[in-house]
Amino acid sequence: MANKKLNETITLTIRSRQGATYEKQEVFAVTSQNLKGPFDVLPKHENFISIIKNKLIVHKTRKDKEEIKIDTGIIKVNDNIVNIFLGLHPEEQA
Repeated sequence: MANKKLNETITLTIRSRQGATYEKQEVFAVTSQNLKGPFDVLPKHENFISIIKNKLIVHKTRKDKEEIKIDTGIIKVNDNIVNIFLGLHPEEQA
């Protein structure tokens, strides 16, 4: 059963300057948007990195979801592990 669960979920961590909102929690999917429009990250999603904006929806199960309003952030997807870093502004890094 454990392998089935791993194939049906992704591991999510969301961090901001204030700390972690989610820390390695198993969720069904994540929805956000980048410059090309809205997108979903589901289990077995292709690996990628993108700047995200406006909102983030965490689908805890197929029916239970939480919407988080954001300004900007970075999402990194790698082997069913999703790391999201919120509140990063490139002009502040200079």
